Amino acid sequence: MRRLIISSLILAYFTYFSPVSAQTAPQINGPTGGSFTVIDRRAEDEISEVSRLYINGALVSTFALSINHDSKAITVPVPLGRLDVPYVLCGEITVNHNGHIESHRVSSEGVLHNPDSHYYEAVGTENFNDFYLTDYADPGAAEHQPGHSAKCAAPTS
Repeated sequence: MRRLIISSLILAYFTYFSPVSAQTAPQINGPTGGSFTVIDRRAEDEISEVSRLYINGALVSTFALSINHDSKAITVPVPLGRLDVPYVLCGEITVNHNGHIESHRVSSEGVLHNPDSHYYEAVGTENFNDFYLTDYADPGAAEHQPGHSAKCAAPTS
């Protein structure tokens, strides 16, 4: 119960006091073992981004960032008893790199360790060629496999 109250307070903070729009990911069937937060922010040289986050093989959110919408946070429930939760990030990022507009397909996969109550941030490195989740307060709470994920298909419209 205490974790539920703390998670609710954190979500309320982001909803009312932060420029980040917060939403709850789709509910899972069955009991949960808490929740965690994922935030994606537009980098300074980023023009736009559309990325998808899959947790345990299921799509939980699409992050659509632009000049007018620079961040999004979601709360994701953890299935009861899960200590290691796989994730996949897929998408496309458009940046202004040294005055040139470039688009990069980004993807990665990894594992979130004991994710309950963690605050993960989507991070792009190496000129947006690597894209993964990290918890700055506890770097061991997430690991990723460098390079592109074979689990990402090109988005269809």
